[in-house]
Amino acid sequence: MPLTGLEAGNIGLSEILKHVTIRLTSRRFNPMKLPLIFSITYFLISTPAFAERRMILMGGGGEPRSRSSSGFDDTLTSLDGYLQNNKWNQTVVSFNGGHSQTENIIKTKFPGAASKSSFTPNNYLAIIKNYEKQLKNNELKPGDQLLIMIDSHGAMASGTDATHQIAVGAVNEKGNMTTLRDGTTVSLDILKNISDLAREKGVKLGILDFSCHSGSSLSLANENTCVISSSGPNHFGYTGFSPNFISNMKPGRSLEDVFLESRKTIHDHSFPMISTPEGESINNDFYPKITPYLYYFDEKTDEDKMVDYILQSNTSYGICQRDVHFTDLLRQIDSLKAVSSWNTNQSLPEIVNIKNLLAQYKQKQDNYFKMLRSWGTDKFDRREEFNAIVMSGKYKAEFSGKYSWKELVEGDFDTIIKNVTDARNTADNPRSKADFQASIDMHSKARAKQTEILAQYPNLRDYKKKLRDQLKISNETYSLARQIAADERKLYDKMYSNLKAQKNQKNACKDFVL
Repeated sequence: MPLTGLEAGNIGLSEILKHVTIRLTSRRFNPMKLPLIFSITYFLISTPAFAERRMILMGGGGEPRSRSSSGFDDTLTSLDGYLQNNKWNQTVVSFNGGHSQTENIIKTKFPGAASKSSFTPNNYLAIIKNYEKQLKNNELKPGDQLLIMIDSHGAMASGTDATHQIAVGAVNEKGNMTTLRDGTTVSLDILKNISDLAREKGVKLGILDFSCHSGSSLSLANENTCVISSSGPNHFGYTGFSPNFISNMKPGRSLEDVFLESRKTIHDHSFPMISTPEGESINNDFYPKITPYLYYFDEKTDEDKMVDYILQSNTSYGICQRDVHFTDLLRQIDSLKAVSSWNTNQSLPEIVNIKNLLAQYKQKQDNYFKMLRSWGTDKFDRREEFNAIVMSGKYKAEFSGKYSWKELVEGDFDTIIKNVTDARNTADNPRSKADFQASIDMHSKARAKQTEILAQYPNLRDYKKKLRDQLKISNETYSLARQIAADERKLYDKMYSNLKAQKNQKNACKDFVL
């Protein structure tokens, strides 16, 4: 009978060699098969016996309470199917909270889970601390595997996060999907301790962050920790990536293999990332430049990134930098032709097609910049200063303010003046009354300048809404970005293969084999 991995772990080296000797003498000797037999023997000897494998699934947060299901149910179903056919020593599920259909999936599936709970801040902290304790107490040993899978709504990283925030629990209604400011969140920064402990203990750690803006989580990677994200730090993730990834989790495949296979077949507007040397090279050099061309206009204001991108880039410096980045992006794409592993006689339709799409999309974005500047937004950097002085007996009250034209156009000076006037009228101190009056006079001057600017540039009134209206009328950004994303997947695969041929370095994602 052939040896299984489990049986190989139960016998010694001499018994393995004895078994191989029996196999050699019981059949007609064929020297051509000798290297294969000895390579199998080496695999059995070098593979750690009884490697512990533990998995954590967390997430499902940020979905409206009014729904019975969540957008993450497919992940639950897919992972349960995977675990039915692939043995892990311990599985912990902390998911959702507040959706009957989702809760029922958790209740009826994952029969072998060590624990199942709702995803709350307290449960999240308790689970992470428990696994930190396991690592410190050497319950997980060198060569053991710990896989942390996160599938929840995720916020774009703020200046205080090394990673980013993810949603926990249900919300009343979906709010801003970039900031998640309307719900409860927890930071993935807490996983840094587990990552450091895994490196210290020689444990293989995989972190799969399937949330939006999850590219920020790659900061958790090290030589023992593989991090995979379903999107770049600037982009939303989409529900198709996680079940697709799980369906590709086959025995013998590394996390790197699964990532590359999964990335090829999902053509949404995200930019999945991996923490290998090859992946990081692409993340650092290619991703920032293609980022603007994966944005698209969404009529749901809280889910739109296109308007903010155009407004934030609509400065002389921003437009100049964008042109430089675009030129560099085309240069990077063209450089693929020169790679020796490519046949330069091929037509390379991916390169021709994506360059045409990028040029087409950039031209449309340029038109929006020109339109905004024709409205007067190129004057937004101009600054104005206003001063007011009020005398009350011997007391001199002064109030001053500095504003850019952008601040003047967007300012609600009527409300400010009304509130300060109410405060002045209720003040019983002459000095306070004088201070309030000085503020009223200064803000009145700012309001007068606002009126003057809007009379000269009437389109600056509600210019953001006007831009949204124009983007809605054109209705082309979604399909263009989608086509670019589809071709980007093909280019990424080529770039990764080329870099791997050059680097082919040992990395945690290659070493984490399912």
